[in-house]
Amino acid sequence: MCAGLKRGEPTNMAIIELSSPSGYEFLDESLDELEEERRIVRWEPSGGNWNSQVNIYLDSLNNDNTCFTVSAYRDYTVTGHAKIRAKVYDYFQPNRKTETFYTFTESVPNCGICPFGRETCDQSGCT
Repeated sequence: MCAGLKRGEPTNMAIIELSSPSGYEFLDESLDELEEERRIVRWEPSGGNWNSQVNIYLDSLNNDNTCFTVSAYRDYTVTGHAKIRAKVYDYFQPNRKTETFYTFTESVPNCGICPFGRETCDQSGCT
């Protein structure tokens, strides 16, 4: 995930609203690590589905891209993934915003499915 301004003054605080691909949830540990490294200010789940939509708070955005990786795990298989929304906006001036949709190409083999969540996932039988 990368975000930055094309023009204008830097923001004081920015929010990224990020949705996960269908069947996936963001890993708390991945987001907590970004917070501990001070790459993000904080994060919180949003919407009705826990960890499939998150708000990520940044200190600021400027003309340089701010990039980081957010890990997710597959909870169940979904075919024909729809485009996924990502929205970035200035916390204090919400009219300064952009929204984009990204596509997802699944590269995990079917044996990688965790039927009862990632805590019970045993992939030792995968070939």
